[in-house]
Amino acid sequence: MRPAPNEQRFSPFVVIGVWVAALFASALIGAAIAALAGYGDTSSQEWPLWLLAVAQVPLWASLLVGTVLVSRRQGTGDLRRDYGLVVRPIDAAIGLPVGVLAQLVGVWLVYQPLFWIFGEFDVSGEAKKITDRGTGLGIVLLVLIVVIGAPIVEELFFRGLLLRSLEGRIANGLALVVSSVLFGAAHLQPIQFPALVFIGLVLGWLAQRFGRLGPSMFAHLGFNLVTVIVLVTQR
Repeated sequence: MRPAPNEQRFSPFVVIGVWVAALFASALIGAAIAALAGYGDTSSQEWPLWLLAVAQVPLWASLLVGTVLVSRRQGTGDLRRDYGLVVRPIDAAIGLPVGVLAQLVGVWLVYQPLFWIFGEFDVSGEAKKITDRGTGLGIVLLVLIVVIGAPIVEELFFRGLLLRSLEGRIANGLALVVSSVLFGAAHLQPIQFPALVFIGLVLGWLAQRFGRLGPSMFAHLGFNLVTVIVLVTQR
């Protein structure tokens, strides 16, 4: 949704700054948490699932703080007006089915041409290795962070701040594509990149179509929930 003439247009450079600062802060705090837990000298590939889940909290918290600060300093200070942070009861009925179908059907369709070209490969292999390290507490934390926390914080940042900052400068369709590519790239997962760009397009379209983040948040929740259920049941 392109901002009205009297609304603040957020600078994409500020958005990039928030992301870089969040990565830097999360790296420092995550390392401190690992050290306190007795894993300071080990690679993150050897961390238990509960520690991997907890280490994500500084990233989401930093993104949330940065997004709020941008709203206060460059916007109106109202997250509802600046980013479309509005959630209505109907949004669950709109978003959840879209997210579930995107995971079960859309992702499969996205990878079929790649399988034909490059042959079969394990799309969820790395994610399975992570969930295989999980205990009861680790699984609970994973669900809370990936299924609950990520849809809220990532939608506020990527479909709120990032998408709207791009819409203020380029056409809405192009802004949707660019924000989706950046969303996929930000996860630093090459094999999952096509799926991440795809779901980014779906979530961005929902945000543009309804002018609020509620539908995309629930779609994101449904998408991640299916992912976690599949990975956990395949352990």
